[in-house]
Amino acid sequence: MHRQRWLGLLLAVVSCRAMTTDLGSDPPSSARDASAVVRDAAAQADAKVPHVPVLCGSRACACDDGMDADGDGLIDGLDPECTGPFDDDEQSFATGSPMGLGTCRDCFWDDDVGSGDDDCRYDVTCLSGQAPSGKGKCATCDVSAACIDRCLTRTPNGCDCFGCCQVTRPDGSLLLIALNETCSLANIDDTQACPRCVQSSACSNPCGRCELCAGRTQADLPADCGDSQTNGSQGYACDDGQQVCSSAKPCNGTEYCQLGCCLPTVF
Repeated sequence: MHRQRWLGLLLAVVSCRAMTTDLGSDPPSSARDASAVVRDAAAQADAKVPHVPVLCGSRACACDDGMDADGDGLIDGLDPECTGPFDDDEQSFATGSPMGLGTCRDCFWDDDVGSGDDDCRYDVTCLSGQAPSGKGKCATCDVSAACIDRCLTRTPNGCDCFGCCQVTRPDGSLLLIALNETCSLANIDDTQACPRCVQSSACSNPCGRCELCAGRTQADLPADCGDSQTNGSQGYACDDGQQVCSSAKPCNGTEYCQLGCCLPTVF
């Protein structure tokens, strides 16, 4: 039952009990107890759950340890080269462990390489805009409804579900690159290290006008983005109702701050 409905029912019970008491007399203990339950429930529902870093071995992963591991002034998910909390390499789009990217692509943004948990099966040739060359369930560029439902909420700003991301160059021009272990912002113009790609139109999270995206910092955003009523005075915003976050305004324990927006952490 949704929190608002649950609290509404409790408030209704309190109101009905209060109406049965005489004016000027103290409410019975049962009414006072019910009021306390409502206040406690509201406080617990609004309370933030502290973020607990995910582990790479016995320590927090580099992209979830609260430190600027590569010295670029950007921490964890606010560093565009971090692909998620399980990423143990802030210096490139590598993750610190073999990515295991095969010819049949799974959701790029979870911590496994199988399609069993999300029904994401995408022929790798679709990333280059070519006709699918695979066989069986992966011989398609179509994306299942289950894949969209389970993967899109995890997909960072400017990316599609399969790791094709829009990157902003220092001169403001845009590139679409397929993230892999050889690519970083430093060698973004190397087409061998950073292969170009075509995004899936069915399963992508476009880079919004006031959103942070790979290579796009707050200084690159339109001036009026800092006046948004929904950005928590961070100078940037998030589309689709996502919570805005920063190093000073973390997400709760079940989410990860990726490019300034809270996304579900996938274990």
